[in-house]
Amino acid sequence: MNLLSIFKFLVRDNIARRYFVMNSFDGALTILGVMIALWLSSVTETKLVIVSCLGAGIAMLVSGIYGAYAAEKAERVRELKELERHMMTDLDETKIGEKFEQLSVLIALVDGLSPLLVSLILIVPFVLSQFNLISLGYAFAVSFLLVAAILFFLGTFVGKISGENSLKSGAKMVSAGIVVSIIFFALEMLRVV
Repeated sequence: MNLLSIFKFLVRDNIARRYFVMNSFDGALTILGVMIALWLSSVTETKLVIVSCLGAGIAMLVSGIYGAYAAEKAERVRELKELERHMMTDLDETKIGEKFEQLSVLIALVDGLSPLLVSLILIVPFVLSQFNLISLGYAFAVSFLLVAAILFFLGTFVGKISGENSLKSGAKMVSAGIVVSIIFFALEMLRVV
């Protein structure tokens, strides 16, 4: 199982597409929250931003893989048992049983890798800042723009799948990032953060 097979699966399978969109969206908003919190805290150490965002991405990777695998495995086992009951035979050691297991693993990988990929994309400006190629302030600005771009891409992807207006769908996703930002700035004004 390689990245190409995961990508092909993602394109074909509606459950995998849902997991990809949901968890990429979660990853983008989580990293946005981490970045805003660090920015509002006047962080001056680029490494702290990288480690914090990467830590959140790794936590989402592990959570996604374990959580999705457990949930998908349970669903696939239930489906397999029902199929076995109708066919009155054990299907565990058959191609059907193997396929059900493969689906559980692939969906778990899509679930876990999606937010990690988003996290890695969003820390690229901070890596550039770590090597003194851009300033930390500029890295924050670029990362905030990348969050908006990723959210917009996810929205247009959802719009395309549903056959609805892709631009409108993209704008809706971006609005979620705006809401997160507004909440953080409101908390900052109230001196909660």
